[in-house]
Amino acid sequence: MSGRICFLLLDHRGDEYFRDLVAGIRKFCPADIVWYDAGEVGTNRYTADVPRLPASRPLEYAKEAPFFLDAFEWAAGRSYDYLVNVETDLAFVNHGLDSFLKSAMAECDYLAPRLEPRTPRTSRWRPYRSLRGELPELLDMLGMDHTNGAFNPGQVFSMRFVESILEAPFYGRLRDFVERNQQAGRSYSLPEVLMPTLAESLGMTAAAYPDRIVAYNRYRPYHALQSVRRAAADGEVHFVHPVRRDPDHPARRHVRSLISPVHS
Repeated sequence: MSGRICFLLLDHRGDEYFRDLVAGIRKFCPADIVWYDAGEVGTNRYTADVPRLPASRPLEYAKEAPFFLDAFEWAAGRSYDYLVNVETDLAFVNHGLDSFLKSAMAECDYLAPRLEPRTPRTSRWRPYRSLRGELPELLDMLGMDHTNGAFNPGQVFSMRFVESILEAPFYGRLRDFVERNQQAGRSYSLPEVLMPTLAESLGMTAAAYPDRIVAYNRYRPYHALQSVRRAAADGEVHFVHPVRRDPDHPARRHVRSLISPVHS
């Protein structure tokens, strides 16, 4: 039996691409979904049948770290095995993620795309570069002398990891640090640094997705039609990211044909 999954869906829009993602999850990896309404969208025809996280609030684009802690607090004590964060430019193309996670998470508490230990201090990677002014505070809080890096979305958290974060002696400081990240001039894409670094700080075992899978989860370029077709033909690739939020783009049309041949 596969572990129980909850997808944490962060979204600012609540639109037709929200619908696509939810339909893809329900077809290819049926599991609980909870929606973090970061744009004060509220209930509409696309979002009505997806539970909205009570702690939802407006969040600045690329400054979405509070979402993770709000979602972790909500999930604590619930009977999930793994939490997986997803966004609406991600699209499911194959069954099998649940079985893959059961195997992968048997060996770790944190699974991340493009996991890289010990980010060089001279790195020009934007999430790290933009964090430099806040880095001394973060390192002191976590008792670390370096940070790690990963990519978003698709991070997977065991409940052991989630509970360790919430029970950490520095959690109050972490909460304050994350809330201040919303302010102008603060770092971008903090979870891509914070989560893999927290894993090491808390003694959690971390692992990276296999290269064959992670090749289809990237920042840019957007996936072309042929790329989505290749992923769908490869039974080991469960989702692709990013796919344009454009109903006329061939890759988006193909994603919709996988969800349902009559999807419109």
